[in-house]
Amino acid sequence: MSNAIKFGILNSIIGLILGIYIAYSAIGNGYWILAIGAPISAFVCGFYFWKLIFKKSTENRNGKLILIGLLTGTVSHYLCWILLNIGMNICYWTTGNCTGSLDDPPAQIWEMLIYGIAMTGISLLFYGWITIPSSIGIGFLVDRINKKNVA
Repeated sequence: MSNAIKFGILNSIIGLILGIYIAYSAIGNGYWILAIGAPISAFVCGFYFWKLIFKKSTENRNGKLILIGLLTGTVSHYLCWILLNIGMNICYWTTGNCTGSLDDPPAQIWEMLIYGIAMTGISLLFYGWITIPSSIGIGFLVDRINKKNVA
């Protein structure tokens, strides 16, 4: 299994835990989609950034690991909001459920591309202190495990 896949899977576990917690504690319908969207976005971002940043060379590993963790822990919030909105729209169109806390329909998908930036700022304020450091730590953990297997 590649390091990018390991990194993505471990980040998705953190995303799953936070997604379940937020879905359980959120006001409104449809936030259970976070339990699906958060691990997917964490995996996709983690896998992509690991592959992208370690593509050229493996020099300056510590700096690259910090950058990968920072990008994964941050960008995954935006991607999760986009996935959440897509899921909530599908749920709303098919069942009429998955409304906001005021029983209003979810934002249109094209609107969420812009609103997602503001929502990302809010979610980073509340949960970024968990996702960013844990993603950086997971990067160092995967790198350490890889070094032990090579040695």
